[in-house]
Amino acid sequence: MSDAPQGRLSLGSAQRVHRSADFSAARETGRRIDGGWFLLWIRDRCDDRPARLGVAASRAVGGAVVRNRCKRIVRDLFRRHQHVLSPGLDVIVSARPSMTKVGTADLEKRFLKTLRRLAGEPSVQQ
Repeated sequence: MSDAPQGRLSLGSAQRVHRSADFSAARETGRRIDGGWFLLWIRDRCDDRPARLGVAASRAVGGAVVRNRCKRIVRDLFRRHQHVLSPGLDVIVSARPSMTKVGTADLEKRFLKTLRRLAGEPSVQQ
């Protein structure tokens, strides 16, 4: 993407949601957006730290290998497009079983469209 910052983008431990309480808080008080192949919750933490990502995939998605692949893909998409989000947000992505049937390019388009919708930008039909 042309609007991505230059340099190496990372997704360190500080940019990941680890605690179960943070997952629950985002699901209970956050805003939910249906991305089709995934559900996305977003919660404002009211601080200036970078946006954090949490990924969940239930057994309905598939076996351990399939679930971990879905989570790895979502983490990579977030890493590459984290500049779209403002600081202080927790983003929780819950994979759906249909996620395994789409290609990475289609998933990236939908994920970016959903993030831009969250950021308040008009989404461009691709």
